[in-house]
Amino acid sequence: MANGNLPLAGIPAVADSAPRLHLVVQKGPLTGSRIECRRVVTMLGSRSGCKVVLQHRRVSPVHVVLVNDGAEIKAVDLVTTTGTKLNDLKMQLERVNDGDTLTIDQFEFRVEIEEPSTLGDADAHPFDLEPTPNKVALEHVETGRVLQPNRDVCIIGRRNGCDIVLPDPGVSRAHAMLVTYFGYPAVVDLLTTGQTFVNDEPVVFRALRDGDIITVGEARFKVRLVGSKVGEKPKAGPSENGKASLVRLAAEPVSADLVNIEQVEGAQRWRVAESLEKLEKAGRKS
Repeated sequence: MANGNLPLAGIPAVADSAPRLHLVVQKGPLTGSRIECRRVVTMLGSRSGCKVVLQHRRVSPVHVVLVNDGAEIKAVDLVTTTGTKLNDLKMQLERVNDGDTLTIDQFEFRVEIEEPSTLGDADAHPFDLEPTPNKVALEHVETGRVLQPNRDVCIIGRRNGCDIVLPDPGVSRAHAMLVTYFGYPAVVDLLTTGQTFVNDEPVVFRALRDGDIITVGEARFKVRLVGSKVGEKPKAGPSENGKASLVRLAAEPVSADLVNIEQVEGAQRWRVAESLEKLEKAGRKS
């Protein structure tokens, strides 16, 4: 069933030259359904606004995220208490391959990945930026301390186990992520009520430039870009002027892009899902 939470529209769709991801429901409601995951970041969890809404008391608001970096797809467990399994093994951050099985509690999905058939005329990436370094370091504005993530995907949040832990009640347990797409760094807000800001503007997904200021809760970080791998040509073919072609971010209809998988026990919905919806409605009114 569709859900019309608008923030998802801020996450760009993948370019033609990126692999295409589908999830096939193997266990749970809507078994046999094939879900197209068209965006750079796909969220699965119990919170309204996730691409796949799994309404179950043991599923975290945003439980696992699938990141399409333009070359491969990674699954990231968001430091959940119940965990996520890939091919029956508990995982934190792993590359997923065609035919893999992703398990979230009693929900099970088969991963289907289609490689692009042609690359010559494919769009390279959705960021209209000059080539910039792709290794991100964050300088804490207040203390000057520099943090450089050592994983491809960096989780920022309140919970121990995040790559950057912020013990701030205004920060969600898993609040934001740093990712790369075709080598370009970006920040993603994980559907938080407190939001993530870049240069004092609330963002859902934002490409990062050197000197940008990311704000999460009370913490402010200056983006420092180091290295130069982004200067290398992506696999997509060149445009007529010899540079990789670019495509602007385009918002797609949201109502048709979300799947609500409701786990039913008896005739009642899980109270956790209802409570989350009430909190979100109250937050929008305030």
